[in-house]
Amino acid sequence: MKKTLRKIAAFSAACVMTLSLTACGEDTATIGKIGGEDIPAGIYLYHATSVYTQTAMKKTEEQESVWDVTVDDKTAEQYIADETLMRVKKLVAIEKKFDELGLSFTEKEKEYYKTSAERAYAQSEDELSKNGIGLDSFTRIVENDAKYNAIFDAYYDSETGIEPVKTSEINKYMKDNVARIEIIEVSLKDAEGNLLKGADKEKAINRAKSYLKRAEDEDFGALVYEEYNILLKADAESTGTEFTEVKYNPEEFKEYYFEQIIEKNSGTVPLAVEEEIFAHSADGKPFMVEGSESYCVVKRYNILEREDIMETYKPSIIKILKGEEFKELETKWAEELDIEWNEKAKEKYAPKKLKVAE
Repeated sequence: MKKTLRKIAAFSAACVMTLSLTACGEDTATIGKIGGEDIPAGIYLYHATSVYTQTAMKKTEEQESVWDVTVDDKTAEQYIADETLMRVKKLVAIEKKFDELGLSFTEKEKEYYKTSAERAYAQSEDELSKNGIGLDSFTRIVENDAKYNAIFDAYYDSETGIEPVKTSEINKYMKDNVARIEIIEVSLKDAEGNLLKGADKEKAINRAKSYLKRAEDEDFGALVYEEYNILLKADAESTGTEFTEVKYNPEEFKEYYFEQIIEKNSGTVPLAVEEEIFAHSADGKPFMVEGSESYCVVKRYNILEREDIMETYKPSIIKILKGEEFKELETKWAEELDIEWNEKAKEKYAPKKLKVAE
């Protein structure tokens, strides 16, 4: 749902165009029939305007207008027409598949999508209405994204799906791409950000080596607090302020408090540290990652033992594993639908009838 509203917001922000003859006359209120169903012009115009905007963003400084752009070896005019039609077909295909699978929204969900659409439409009503896009069409577009997600879940849910994703696939992805760790970073910089040298550097490295040894059987949280207090003391000395030790009381912290969950290529930790973490087995034993600016003592644990984390990540992992496959299915369903054009509407809403507001 959030994804849909972001796309709609982007459309509204970028849309500075109006249609010639924007008012939909009775004979052009629909663009024709797709799969035997009348398609409101507003739905077609929403997608036409969106595709136009995206195509215009590809224009280079050397090109005088959007019509000089080529996309996928097509002229801008042909690409906008083809892509708009495909997006509308996909909308219809999703609606039909939603019904075919016997899916439905609860009354609460219906009200939520209706209210969300009304709010988003109100924020961009001038731009949308100028382009012939009414609230009913807009609401249908918002609901379609929710139907897309519902169908996806119906196909791939690991327990109830038509083509369920195996738990073993989810587990493998988690082990390969998500790490559950505890970490102490011993900086090789002083309070002002300068790299330590000589005895000061050696002292910091030896402290890290001490943590490595002690982490085998001591409370990791206590070691985290020990290093934290060392940093606080150094900062106080640097600024001439009073140092107050922060006491560690293990009873104040919930289980897993000191654990971090990091995803591969997320930038949560420096790349060199990340590579070492994912190269190391998740056996809970401490290991050292040596860097030019810090030494890190790390424990990596078995991510599969955290059922709460597994449940949180499972929906997004399934989308990663099956997202492209489902898009191909959606395209296949759309390509199976024929259009019976309303020729007057086809002419009226042709790509070059979209006028850029000066």
